[in-house]
Amino acid sequence: MALAAAGTADSVAQASPASPNTGSAALRGNTIRFVDLTHTLTAAFNFNPLQPRIAMDPIVGSGYSVGMNLNRVLMIEHTGTHLDVPRHFDPKAASVGDVSIRDLVVPLAVIDISQRFATDRDAALEPADIERWESVNGPLPSGCCVAVHSGWDPVADNAKRQSLPPDAARRVPGVGIEAAHFLAEKRSVKGIAVDAMSIDRGTDTPAYPVHQFWLRSGRWAIEYITNLRAVPPAGALLIVGVPPVAQATGFPVRALALF
Repeated sequence: MALAAAGTADSVAQASPASPNTGSAALRGNTIRFVDLTHTLTAAFNFNPLQPRIAMDPIVGSGYSVGMNLNRVLMIEHTGTHLDVPRHFDPKAASVGDVSIRDLVVPLAVIDISQRFATDRDAALEPADIERWESVNGPLPSGCCVAVHSGWDPVADNAKRQSLPPDAARRVPGVGIEAAHFLAEKRSVKGIAVDAMSIDRGTDTPAYPVHQFWLRSGRWAIEYITNLRAVPPAGALLIVGVPPVAQATGFPVRALALF
């Protein structure tokens, strides 16, 4: 589907985390903190102006004469902070509308590889990173999501890529295929999340080995998650808010961490 050019207001917006992105609530005498792990969804994610991923056009609705505002949103499913589901790589597998809410409210484990990414743009989650995390925090919770914090910034880092030679531009962090197998086969993990553009590091595309293995195994992933620095490595609950869109291969989410 061809997308129209985005409006002027959106074209200057930034792909920053949703604001306010932290807070707390009292529940039966306990304080629960919450962190928004979601980028504001704007035209800042139209990294290629010739192939925009999102556009918002005002339309005239039945209440236009009394001040009703209404927009038509044209969007590629995999835009901004979004969910990948098995149908993304298997047309007969579960779509967004098929994913149970029981699989979208899960324990969250945050593994930090940002120090390695600072010196190695190909940095990826490896089994050793998982075992190191477990040596400090205990075993990964059953049915959890493992989120990889690399420190990738959608706007700044993608802008840098535009001026780099093709081989250098492909160097984007992600998840290594060995780590994906480890999480699926040696641990009971439902989802993985990355703050970068893809669960596959850039040098592993367009083969997409992690996408192919992970999604075809019946699991899900989140790309462009953010604000992971504000979440403890262990002990948080992840809520993935997504509309149950039938047949969708993915969709933008509002991801929240509670702890």
